[in-house]
Amino acid sequence: MDSGTVDRDGGVDDTAPRYRQVAADLRGLILDGRLAPEQNLPTQQSLRRRYGIGRGTVQSALQVLREEGLIEEGVPGRAARVARRGATLQPLGHHIARAFAARHVRLDVWALTAEQLSKAVQIQTEAIRAGEHRPESVAVRVLLPDLETRHPYPCRIGDPDDPRPLQRLRHVIRTYAGAMEHSLTALAEEHLVDDVRVEVRGVPTIPGEKRYIINGSEILTGFYQVRRSHMHNSADGSSLDVLELYSDGSLFPLVRGEAAGPVPDALDEARFEQIQQWFDTRWEYVARPLPLGA
Repeated sequence: MDSGTVDRDGGVDDTAPRYRQVAADLRGLILDGRLAPEQNLPTQQSLRRRYGIGRGTVQSALQVLREEGLIEEGVPGRAARVARRGATLQPLGHHIARAFAARHVRLDVWALTAEQLSKAVQIQTEAIRAGEHRPESVAVRVLLPDLETRHPYPCRIGDPDDPRPLQRLRHVIRTYAGAMEHSLTALAEEHLVDDVRVEVRGVPTIPGEKRYIINGSEILTGFYQVRRSHMHNSADGSSLDVLELYSDGSLFPLVRGEAAGPVPDALDEARFEQIQQWFDTRWEYVARPLPLGA
């Protein structure tokens, strides 16, 4: 293994934090298949010797890979191992990390808020700055509930006319969508990615599911449930009982092309096309620009 971070042109970025260099090297081995699913990683002691680093640096590098869903936690006396593909559902960060390893990144997203997407994307923008990978283009389209419609959730139990739960949702939408937009456009401003296009639009409805269409080859679908919870209103210190949508983070994948194997499934191909058309038609005919700065 190289001790530095290898970019597309074969150079090594020695300016990145050491733990990110090690994480990038191990990530490359996993995504390239040189470390297979369920295969043990070298022990922490072996990694310390191989890279000439301390215990804390090794642990920080492994934590990056855990957060991306690429490795599973080890047990006392045994090393961590590469996550099993298909045996467990991977978190969004895992899929976004794989997406940003491509030469051209394309994401179409439909969700309640952009919170998880924003966090996953910001990790990848940091990875780009660290030289771990360098896509040539990034194109992101995000559909979210608009900021004018009186959506049915969240709502206060016993007083559905109380505007505060919906005001909070609008604040969350603006905050995370704005952070995501800023982190991506900054890549172009810093001349780290040649072509960056990011647009957020609103639709006058609330989602029953979230969908991520990734690089035209994978679709992730997760479902929102309704739950009763407490909302703390920081403006006046009050606590409200509300009904809100939530997701446990589970994402169910649908793949096409080479990722689907040597014999594509015709039904999966048709389903993929239908979902992409669903997104495209709503983007073109229904959605309107979302005023994130309001």
